[in-house]
Amino acid sequence: MIVYVESNFILEIALGQEQSASAETILQFAEAHSIELAFPGFALSEPFATLTHRGKEQLKMSKSLSEMLRQLQRSSPHQQTVTELASAPALLGSIARKETDRLQETVRRLLDCGIYLQMDGTSFSAALAYQSRFGLSPQDSIIYATVIADLQRRASQGDKCFISRNWKDFRDPDILAELRSYHCSFAESFDEGLARITAQP
Repeated sequence: MIVYVESNFILEIALGQEQSASAETILQFAEAHSIELAFPGFALSEPFATLTHRGKEQLKMSKSLSEMLRQLQRSSPHQQTVTELASAPALLGSIARKETDRLQETVRRLLDCGIYLQMDGTSFSAALAYQSRFGLSPQDSIIYATVIADLQRRASQGDKCFISRNWKDFRDPDILAELRSYHCSFAESFDEGLARITAQP
């Protein structure tokens, strides 16, 4: 089975979100060569941008908390509270480092076992058309066009599944029909995608 994933698959594992166990199992299936796991190369950029933004927000919060603790330290009634919260700014910084480490490791694993789908001029032109036709964002249209281009190249290669938690955009009836025309189903969660994978004979 060929399974297509995008940026939210990477973030699910890296951030340990609610469906990370299913996403991790899918990645392990790919590492064991039980499935082919394909992903648009464009999907690698968004997770790093997301974590960069989160890291900046965590740093801002850490600095704000440190300043607040410095002010509270001047007031004797708050000494115990300041002591209890003294490690909080450093903990916020460590969260950002851990998330970055997990992201880098997840991307490394995906690159080692997955199929990297490149975008070319034809798929980019198709992405522009999909933006207009389906109202997709530029990012989603590039993801979708890259997946469709690979489906067209491998139309006769058995069952396929495109998994994305971004179901509000990709669950358009015309999108689902186009995917089905290439023997590709759509799963709107990693739990659902894993169920489809494990149901294969």
